[in-house]
Amino acid sequence: MVSIADTHCHLDIIQSQGLEIADSVKNAMESGVKKIVQIGIDLESSLKSKSIANEYSNDSLEIRYSIGCHPTETHEFPNKEEILKLVYQNLGDPKLSAIGEIGLDYYHAADTKKQQEEILEAFLECSAKTKLPVVIHSRDAKEDTISILRNFRDRAFGVIHCFTYDYPTARALVDIGYYISFSGIVAFKNATEIQEAAQKLPLESMLIETDAPFLAPPPFRGKRNEPSYMKFILDKMFSLRRESNSEVEQKLFENSLKFMNRKAYHHNA
Repeated sequence: MVSIADTHCHLDIIQSQGLEIADSVKNAMESGVKKIVQIGIDLESSLKSKSIANEYSNDSLEIRYSIGCHPTETHEFPNKEEILKLVYQNLGDPKLSAIGEIGLDYYHAADTKKQQEEILEAFLECSAKTKLPVVIHSRDAKEDTISILRNFRDRAFGVIHCFTYDYPTARALVDIGYYISFSGIVAFKNATEIQEAAQKLPLESMLIETDAPFLAPPPFRGKRNEPSYMKFILDKMFSLRRESNSEVEQKLFENSLKFMNRKAYHHNA
């Protein structure tokens, strides 16, 4: 039986689009998914993510959660301190795996660059203090993302989720200390630069995710995504890597467990 972890998923948004969380979880279990990280993007969804992790985890599928402030959720920026407080309040909760999603998005919200950078730095400082990994969203913000994360090198760590840049960018981010996570985009026909990164990076630095309900992989491209579609992303990774399928599956799952247990990819423990 396959062992898959979906390291980035929005079960609450999937539910808002018509698929109940219990059904998402059932479908995921039937397709071999053993772990899910439910992602917070603002104060309300972070609180919801904790309740989802507690309510829907079971003996066959464990759900962890994150607490975050998404860079396009500009209405949430005034709640930054409340969200940071929530991180500290839940630091002792083993189901809390990460801070995020946080980051920079100059595609949707270029007019708030300075605010985005200040928010990102505040949460990276929180990562440095708490030793919680961060989940980084970066769109059309490659240079600034690298620059800011480099300023926190050896203090903050985490994952670049839904990676959409090229191999040199991925390599630079891995060298700073970040996992690179590949979504269903890696299976798109025209995603050649992303596929090159998935081929060339060290296997121990990689994760996979759905980012559901967004970015469904073929053959479901353009439709609502869900964690059970992880197997199509894993199949694409099999085709891109030189290692055996079993080694790729095992290592990606091991990497996911390390991340979920608050360890960086290069951590010796």
